[in-house]
Order: sequence, then structure tokens, then C-alpha cells
Amino acid sequence: MVGEIQERDWLYALLLVTGLGRKRIRALYDVYGSVSEAVKNWEAADAFLKLPVKVSQAVRENIKEEKVLSLLQAREKGNVQYLCFLDQDFPEQLRHIPDSPLALFCKGDTSLLHQPSIGVVGSRRPTPYGKACCSTLVKELSEQGLVIVSGLAYGIDGEAHLATLQSAGKTVGVLGCGIDQIYPSRHRELYRKIESFGLLISEYPPGTPPLPGLFPERNRIISGLCLGILVVEGAEKSGSLVTADCALEQGRDVFAVPGSIFSLVSAGPHNLIKQGAKLVTSSADVLEEWSHIFSPLQSTNRQQEGAIPLLDEHEKAVLRILSYEGTHVDELISQLTPEVKQKVHRSLLQLETKGKIVSLPGGFFARR
Repeated sequence: MVGEIQERDWLYALLLVTGLGRKRIRALYDVYGSVSEAVKNWEAADAFLKLPVKVSQAVRENIKEEKVLSLLQAREKGNVQYLCFLDQDFPEQLRHIPDSPLALFCKGDTSLLHQPSIGVVGSRRPTPYGKACCSTLVKELSEQGLVIVSGLAYGIDGEAHLATLQSAGKTVGVLGCGIDQIYPSRHRELYRKIESFGLLISEYPPGTPPLPGLFPERNRIISGLCLGILVVEGAEKSGSLVTADCALEQGRDVFAVPGSIFSLVSAGPHNLIKQGAKLVTSSADVLEEWSHIFSPLQSTNRQQEGAIPLLDEHEKAVLRILSYEGTHVDELISQLTPEVKQKVHRSLLQLETKGKIVSLPGGFFARR
């Protein structure tokens, strides 16, 4: 029976103890050289950690051989993959970040953890301009083979995941709760799509509720997985800037999309640019930093090499009214002549096909 339990299974048993935490587990590993050795010498390990009685009792229960085996069997029956730092296929880039995770719980295609990726983060309340920037940049970056990593939150996170899926790209959602917890609940459909066509990961064991303190922690994993972070809108003090700080600490590249000087959600990216983040107005600005990995953006090349798409008079009339920040279709129609109104939907479709505009949620359209 003992031979069936592997080092990674002892680790799993400790990870499930509420109140023990990864820092204490790592301290044990550093002192004893293995998790199993710490378990064998638990009396001394317990004295070393000076655990609260309740936590110590929970550990003693979880490290009984029969309990570890039952946890192993329950894990294998579930639809959750378990990767830990002891595994050869644990993401190498996460091993070397400060406060690196001990394990990842996964749903989906774990091969995405080993592919070049970029984190995309930003405001939970983005403007139509921010949504348009996110959608456009993400589409082009994913078309070049970059995996798009974000946090599945409202706003730019959700836009980044959705734009990637719509362009048949690959995306990774990093959760600030257990992998079996869908948060926010309105992202249930998006969660299912990422599970089916991308990857969901969390360092927290299944069942862990979405506690506020866990979300800033997970930001270091978003940046740690990636070559760099792209910030699209964010207030002066926001979670997206926490992710950018993590990226800087980890030696990752930081990119920021400029916005209106009158917008509060532009303050974050603008401050990052002042501090040395690269200003991004096209996906080529990102890709040129990684030219040793990616060729120049093909879609940009095609646009430069090919003929400029011609617009008919109706399309020109529609384009003149649309703003870069976004214009609602009702406002657009109210400013058009009766003749142009009759073909407004056709004109919008043609303009989008020609790359002149982007469609935004809620019936908004914005110039590109």
C-alpha cells in the first residue's frame, strides 16, 4: 500500500489542509528535502512550523496512508488534472518566479502551458475604445500563435478570452478560486468554452471559494506564465497594475495601450508608459520585441502590400460618423440620410470585413 503513494500524492494531501499554506509546505520541503520525509518526521516538522492545533490535527488526519490513498482515488475520478512542481511537465517558467506555486489544478489542454503566451489584463469597466483595442490586438496576436492568458474577470479579461476564442486562438484562464468554482457566475458559458477549447488553471485546490485576497495572488501566475503583459485600460490603482508589477519583478516585458488623457481608466497604462512600459498601438509593437520567436505580423504585411480597400459612398458616410471610442448604432442611424439608412447594416458589415471598423458589445461600432 505504501509503495502506491508517490511524493506528489503526499504533497496533494498537504495542499488540501486549510490553513497550512504553500509557504509552510515549501519551508518543510526546503528543510527535509522531500515532502515524504517531512511527513515521516511530522512530530519534529510540527514543532518547527509551530502550527495552530486545529491545522496540526488536520495535517495528521490527511497524512494517514489510507486517507492519502482515498484522496488519490477521489482525484483520479474527478475531471481535474493535477500538476505539481515535482512533475517534469510542470511549467518551467513558473518554477523560477518569486513565491512560485507548488501545484496547478487544470481543466483543458495543458500543452498550452508550454507555448509562447502573452497576458492581457485591464479594467473591469472598460470603455468601448478599450474593448475595441483589446479585441483587435488579441485577435492579431493569437493569429500569430501566441496563447492569450488572462484572469476570467469582467471587462478586459473576458474580452480577451472571448476575442481569442472567436478567432480560433488558444487561451488560458487563471482563476482566483478553486478550479470547480465558476466566478464570476455570469462567465459560466465563457468558462465552459475555455474548458473545451483552451485551458483553465488554479493553484488553489478544488472547492476553494473566491476570496478577495486570492485574486491579487493569482496575478503573479498570469504574468509568470507569459513572455510579457499587455495592459488595456486600468485606473491608477487597479488589479491590472498589480499584474504589471508582478511582471516587472519576474523580468517580463510590460506593454500598455494609450488612451484619452481625460479618461480615468487611461491613468494606469499612461503611468506604466512613463515608467518605461512599451507603448502599443498595434500588435506589431509587441511582436517586434520577440522577433526571435515570431515573424512580423502577417496581417499587417498583407495590408501594406495589398491594395487599400475601396469604400463606396454609403460606407464613407457611415465611417465619417463613427468614432474611435465607439458609437451606438441608434446614434449612427439618427445622423444618416434616408438613402444611407436603408443600407446601414450592409455598410457596417462591409466596413468590418474591410478592417475599417470593429463591432463592440451592446450595439456599438468603433473605427480602427
